[in-house]
Amino acid sequence: MKTLKWPLIGFGTTIILALVMAGSWSLTERVIQATSDETFCGLCHSMRPFAETHALDVHGGHNPGGVSAACADCHLPHDSPWVYLVAKAETGIKDLLAEPVAFFREPDWIGRLEQREGYVYDSGCLTCHKHLERAIDQTPAARFGHQTYFAGLEAGTRMQCVTCHIHVGHRDLLERLSPSGATDAGTAEVREPTAPADAGESKP
Repeated sequence: MKTLKWPLIGFGTTIILALVMAGSWSLTERVIQATSDETFCGLCHSMRPFAETHALDVHGGHNPGGVSAACADCHLPHDSPWVYLVAKAETGIKDLLAEPVAFFREPDWIGRLEQREGYVYDSGCLTCHKHLERAIDQTPAARFGHQTYFAGLEAGTRMQCVTCHIHVGHRDLLERLSPSGATDAGTAEVREPTAPADAGESKP
């Protein structure tokens, strides 16, 4: 009987650890998902214009399939799970510290659009538009632009999706950010994501 004691303890401990790890991962996954979309991000005052214009955009669900891309699908790198998690933690801490300041000094969002290549990641775009290089449902101008982009990747040329798609993901963003275009919170509906982002070979 004593010979069975330690193997049983070891087996029981292994089962318990496996359940704890599975539960922890499931909880972590739920927290990541719950803090990645415009419903969560739009809770912050400074992010409201972006949540509203996203809700009006094709990437916010205004497309025949109702497919919606969450904030983190575009604004976090998707090179690897580790890179994603580190960037999410860093971004969350920065936003948490910056939000109180925004109540007293509104950020120059229009000016920061010039820095868009630093916070919109091609790895996110290409996660959904993974067949873009071979897509046939494109206008001649779009095909030329995308061929130039992919040729640049091979040559190491610095070019990103938002180099051309300046306001992608946010319909009428400039108008909303301008003082004359400001609206009351809630004028535009902030939509719940209706499906995982997978835009395939959609047109730009």
